[in-house]
Amino acid sequence: MDTALLVLLGVAFAVWLSAARPQLFPQTPPADRERERQLAELRAHRTYSADITLPPH
Repeated sequence: MDTALLVLLGVAFAVWLSAARPQLFPQTPPADRERERQLAELRAHRTYSADITLPPH
């Protein structure tokens, strides 16, 4: 009975910890950092040129 109670308390603690974690450690970057990252990615795609040669028709 004691083991079942300890397991139940451990599971309850794990559920509480997983529910509280996003508030303690936000995983989404700030909006301005995300915007800058997207712009840098778009600039990188714009300047990229594939090194291929297509055969003539």
